[in-house]
Amino acid sequence: MSDETTDLNKIANVLALLLTKDQPMGTTALTLSACGFSNREIASLTGSRENSVRASLSKSRRKQGDDS
Repeated sequence: MSDETTDLNKIANVLALLLTKDQPMGTTALTLSACGFSNREIASLTGSRENSVRASLSKSRRKQGDDS
């Protein structure tokens, strides 16, 4: 990976963290997923496990479906 790509990834990660600051995990996971981050990347950014991210996404998506 080039230095330029690495720098862009760092910027994207910082922006993602700012975007989701002080949000519950489910909302954070949904937002980052919608921005194109993988479950593994979301877990890395939030300091959680990939399985926790997957469960949070599933629960949040079900909840959104119930609200419709």
